[in-house]
Amino acid sequence: MTEQAQVPAGKKGNWGVKIILGGVALLVALAAYFILAAILPRWWSDVIAGQIRRDLGASVLVGMFYGFVFTFIPLLVAWQATRKALRWPWRIAIVLVAVAIATPNLLTAGIVFGSSESAHAGQRTLSVDAGFFTTWTAVSAIAAAVLFVTVTVLWALWRHRGKQMKALKQAGNARAKADRDAEHGAQNPAPNV
Repeated sequence: MTEQAQVPAGKKGNWGVKIILGGVALLVALAAYFILAAILPRWWSDVIAGQIRRDLGASVLVGMFYGFVFTFIPLLVAWQATRKALRWPWRIAIVLVAVAIATPNLLTAGIVFGSSESAHAGQRTLSVDAGFFTTWTAVSAIAAAVLFVTVTVLWALWRHRGKQMKALKQAGNARAKADRDAEHGAQNPAPNV
């Protein structure tokens, strides 16, 4: 007679609980998405309209500030995730922090590119109360991205040049040492036995 290994009762229902919890989490995420999609565009457009107060000069300056700062800084933060010493959980956390910092630009993009009723209401509010805000936000965001790419490329070139200079210096030191050793060997010939 063979005995089968007994599976503990707690382990049997484990997958069922995980599936139910996953389904509940998905439903909560979907509900949160639809609620936030209905609220955030109107709220953000009202916040911007309150800051600008129909002043076109302020609209340009506020748009430039939001576009540049909330693009350049998140890109710098996200760039830290490329470090080789970091493990994946830390990299994911860094990228999530970068996305959180970019929230103002993401909200503005949600208004500009959104197709919901709330996004259209936000578009109307921004076009009336903050005339140039979306245009200058986009222009400054593009400028920040170009500046970030330029800084990244220059940084990589500088590091590459530094590594080349270090290798050349080491090669020069090794050559100088070999020359000194050869000169020292020529001055003091080895005795014959």
